[in-house]
Amino acid sequence: MIVRTTGEARSLGLRHPRVWRLNAGRPLLSAEGLTAEEAHSRYADQQPIPDGYRKVLAELGYPSVIPAGERLRELVATRGWKSHGAVVDAVTVATLVHGGGIGLHQAPPSDAGLDLVVTRAAGGERIVPAFSTKSRPIPAGDLVYGLARPGEPLEPLAWLGKRDCDAAGHQLAPDSHEALLVVLGCPGEDARHSEEIGATVARILTEARFEVVMAPVPLEPAP
Repeated sequence: MIVRTTGEARSLGLRHPRVWRLNAGRPLLSAEGLTAEEAHSRYADQQPIPDGYRKVLAELGYPSVIPAGERLRELVATRGWKSHGAVVDAVTVATLVHGGGIGLHQAPPSDAGLDLVVTRAAGGERIVPAFSTKSRPIPAGDLVYGLARPGEPLEPLAWLGKRDCDAAGHQLAPDSHEALLVVLGCPGEDARHSEEIGATVARILTEARFEVVMAPVPLEPAP
């Protein structure tokens, strides 16, 4: 697997996506999560959310849509912390700290010959959103990423535009030992922003004493 970013996605300023394959000796959803106090101590020093997250949505034609990181900060501030296990909690805290949405998906077999492709929808893609059973069309031009072999159609993992949703068919299951952690990066920020998000996830998992290998997925050379 490699990470391929198309020219259409690069034109939005998304030049530094980063993806890691997570592999654990026990199910990823089996570890005990963070308490409210533990979580708060890790995201109390929140960084200002980069303007690029709003700019990319405006560029897509959705200036009124609130980026995922902002929405999550508002949700936790109003409703409080809710744990979903160490791995999901680590992703949640990293989103709160850095302000950028992070994807967590069931990983395909490492020998499946599939790449992770970041692109803009051509108009024929469909997705069944997480916690739903109804397939929805993805509007042409919206941001998507998913799995594909060279020359073959994309199987979306996530859709970002008027809606922000993950694919139901690639959600982590109770017996999932492998996952893909996807950080799209942010227009106007360099690669360190994306890499720091992954480092935050890794650090929280280490502190939670959940043993997981986070292997970076290689990047296709930039044109």
